[in-house]
Amino acid sequence: MVRRGRLVKCKPKFNPFTKSLMMNSAGFPDFISIKHVHDGLYRVIGVEAKMNGILSKEEKEKCAWYLQKGIFSLIWIAKGVRKGRKIEIVYDDFQERYGVKYNKE
Repeated sequence: MVRRGRLVKCKPKFNPFTKSLMMNSAGFPDFISIKHVHDGLYRVIGVEAKMNGILSKEEKEKCAWYLQKGIFSLIWIAKGVRKGRKIEIVYDDFQERYGVKYNKE
């Protein structure tokens, strides 16, 4: 967790009654994207999906820790914006939105 300052693998959760898998990955962030920049250089981007686009205090601390340790080069916050009948996904960069407060090194 964030307080310990180390990365912990998330454990799968099983339903003991049905002996089935309930949740395989309950980790943070929700999605991981790998973007090719140029020869042998890649950018690893974490994407956290939120309906309203607002992160909790613990999620902000996790994002800042991931960026400081160099685990992710960018973290995007995805939120849905309704345009008529369609929902458009908008991505906000964590460093642009919360960078001043959470840029401690």
